[in-house]
Amino acid sequence: MKSICATLLFADGVNIQVEANEGELLIDAAKRNGLTLFSDCSMGKCGTCVAKLVSGEVALGEYDPAVLPDDERSSGAILSCIAHMKTDCIVEYPYDASDASVEVGSPVAATVIGCGPVADEIWRLDVEVEQPLSFIPGQYVRIRTAPEGPWRSYSMANAPGENRLSFYVRLVLGGEFSTWLKEKAQAGDAIELEGPRGCFFLRTEDRPRVFVAGGSGLAPFLSMLRHLYANGDKQKTTLIVGARTGRHLFAREEIAAMAAANPNLRVAYAVESNPVDGARVGYPTDLLPELGLSEAERVYVCGPPPMVEAVKKSLSGIGLDKAAALYERFN
Repeated sequence: MKSICATLLFADGVNIQVEANEGELLIDAAKRNGLTLFSDCSMGKCGTCVAKLVSGEVALGEYDPAVLPDDERSSGAILSCIAHMKTDCIVEYPYDASDASVEVGSPVAATVIGCGPVADEIWRLDVEVEQPLSFIPGQYVRIRTAPEGPWRSYSMANAPGENRLSFYVRLVLGGEFSTWLKEKAQAGDAIELEGPRGCFFLRTEDRPRVFVAGGSGLAPFLSMLRHLYANGDKQKTTLIVGARTGRHLFAREEIAAMAAANPNLRVAYAVESNPVDGARVGYPTDLLPELGLSEAERVYVCGPPPMVEAVKKSLSGIGLDKAAALYERFN
């Protein structure tokens, strides 16, 4: 019998991968892997187990249409108790992982292999793990520099399945992690990672994409682009990068190389002051109206909260469907 994988995403950002057999009920596979998903009737009659199918394919058994109306079904809603898995899939739940009686995996040991400034207020941190880290492009891990120390969350900038992980960190004056990175971190230092986590990730779908990044919020998009580039993706993709000044931009050479090799990738920069070649003075929201967006595009937005809110308002102003955009606030 064919083995498949279901990635379950929870509201607190935790995601758990469970192994299943082709045709197995999602709720049964979850139970075998130690998760107790919300459920009641187990016959598609109550709606307690409703979830959202983000990608992949399931076959639903009989259910009450009043519990799962056609418009919700067409938007991806499923009932876990009557969902037979046909392919690898990603399913999102509206409650925390702790509510499903699941424990997050143990922290993973990592070793610092390099760090240093790449732009004003932005440092890059490279670490190595023993086993390649499996994640969906756009997700993050939590990092701590000492046992029992505080955790900090950062998105991977590398493609999935690599031993070497890259992070871009915005330095915060007086911040504990920033101080460690700038003043103490050295090659060979041992740190811990926990994850991956997060529902902000690259969807597998046949539609154009628009990536809008602010500051170090570019990191998850670099992971997405590296993954797409490595897999020969041909879908039309637009990357808009915003920053305070031209000196705050990073990874421009790599992005330019990917754009030169892929005619379907378009890149635009907007900076508030001190522009560099190829960057306009302004904000990402100044560029959005020029794209002629429609419901055909999937828009991903990641950056500081004020930028995310400004982009959200701009997209609403040009009539883009809320369901077509994904947002991640990234301080």
